Amino acid sequence: MINISKINTVFLFELIIVFNAITNVTDIYKCVIPTAHRALEFFNQIEGNVNYRELLQKHPEAYQAGKCHEVSEDSHWTPFLKTSINYIREVYPQPWDKSAQRLVAFLFGIASHMVSDVSWHSLNIDQGFLKAMGEVDFYGSYAEAHQTGDFGGDVLSRYELNFDYLEAKWYIPVKDLFNIYNLYYGKTIIEENTITHCTYILFLEMYGESLGIDKLHSTYASKSPFLVERFQEYFLGGVDDMAYWSTNIFHLISFMLDNGTSDCYLPENPIFIQCNTERREKNIKLRKHWQKNEFDGDFTPSVMRADGADNITVDSGVVFQMNSWAKGSVLFVSNVMDAMNMNFTVQYPNHITSPSTSYFVSSPYARLGWAMVTADLNGDGHGDLVVGAPGYSTLGHVQIGRVFIVYGLASGLPPAKMDLDKDADVVLEGYENSGRFGSSLAVLDFNLDGHLDVAVGAPSVGSQYLRYTVRLNSDNPSRGTQSVGKAYGFYPPPPKDVTFVVHGDTVSITFCFSGAFCGIDRSE
Repeated sequence: MINISKINTVFLFELIIVFNAITNVTDIYKCVIPTAHRALEFFNQIEGNVNYRELLQKHPEAYQAGKCHEVSEDSHWTPFLKTSINYIREVYPQPWDKSAQRLVAFLFGIASHMVSDVSWHSLNIDQGFLKAMGEVDFYGSYAEAHQTGDFGGDVLSRYELNFDYLEAKWYIPVKDLFNIYNLYYGKTIIEENTITHCTYILFLEMYGESLGIDKLHSTYASKSPFLVERFQEYFLGGVDDMAYWSTNIFHLISFMLDNGTSDCYLPENPIFIQCNTERREKNIKLRKHWQKNEFDGDFTPSVMRADGADNITVDSGVVFQMNSWAKGSVLFVSNVMDAMNMNFTVQYPNHITSPSTSYFVSSPYARLGWAMVTADLNGDGHGDLVVGAPGYSTLGHVQIGRVFIVYGLASGLPPAKMDLDKDADVVLEGYENSGRFGSSLAVLDFNLDGHLDVAVGAPSVGSQYLRYTVRLNSDNPSRGTQSVGKAYGFYPPPPKDVTFVVHGDTVSITFCFSGAFCGIDRSE
């Protein structure tokens, strides 16, 4: 019997090899842009006269290019970031012109790459994604996990995520990068043409992935179930986590560009940068001084003339832009691969292809339905639905999480389509960025008062206390108010704060109930 999937995989690898041969793309670093895109979705920062969200949205060609910048290993660490910020503050006083804005957008992309690299590769931290992947799927081998995970992460990204936002061109601030590297090393180590050529290759490589690497999903899924199951939600190095750390460093860069770096704690690892706090390290040590011959390579003009992308010099940088031949070729190959897969798709009879109704929220990446429980919470004899959305975000508040409660009817759950933000009977909301309120749910009578209580987990808050609870009963309390500064409560609130302890086999967890509401009662 002929193995069709094997033929498809072999054919796909041959296509990628052919593309790499045409563009001279070999052995290059893979960059994952979805984290930067997701980080920008809810980022909101205004420092002085600069709206950084609008600046990044205005220059996506520079922002996305910065996310993939990989000329020097040193650009992954805090000293390079500090040098870049000081350079911008000295050379480009505000208000910024177009070149300065593009440089700033490029720097934000680099910073997203920095913190993503730390948590994904477990750099000077424990339990990062590839480290955990090695322990689970490769008998403790980080090297094997690294080999599979870097390219496998790109495969999963292309398979699971939407890339319609991807720019067909990049802007590289070549002259400014040349100056920044000179300041960083104290001499010329990296030439302008090296920056241009290296980035050009990365640009071609990224679009080479559009040939259809998502079709390799089954191959990499079989190598690492952990990669597939935990890719987006793993607490340290999953896509959601990398997006949060990107947003976090965006706030810090905004502050430092406006106020300088003197009031910030700047350790080598960028994930630990803090501002407006006591400085604990006065001197930042350079991680490594690269020698010039480490950057020497056969970057001949023929590489820059490869069919696929146009190279346009503008101001203090260059623009790489996919030409019509390359776009047509990518579309053709993608259509061929889709057609091949459709020919071998099995259609099952009685398979439900569309839901009878749907409950939804407006926030992208909310992970609605990550946790669900049912119970009769309002005492009317009908089952009610409790749904967690740990990735729920609002502008300026990233992954705070929400929980929605929908009361059941005699006939079951309401059959109409429902915007849970507007129509859920009860909405509970977390209060801490990356708290991921709603990651887990439990319903039971915690305090033995005869009424069911709802406990909500927020695993990223970093406390030994389970802070979030709500109690609902058949009474009709007055409408509550949104909590301010706290997100834990007892609903309806008791006369005074109550604290009790639940003991397990090995742990003791304290549940603290406060009069502060953690949600809005929407019942009539």
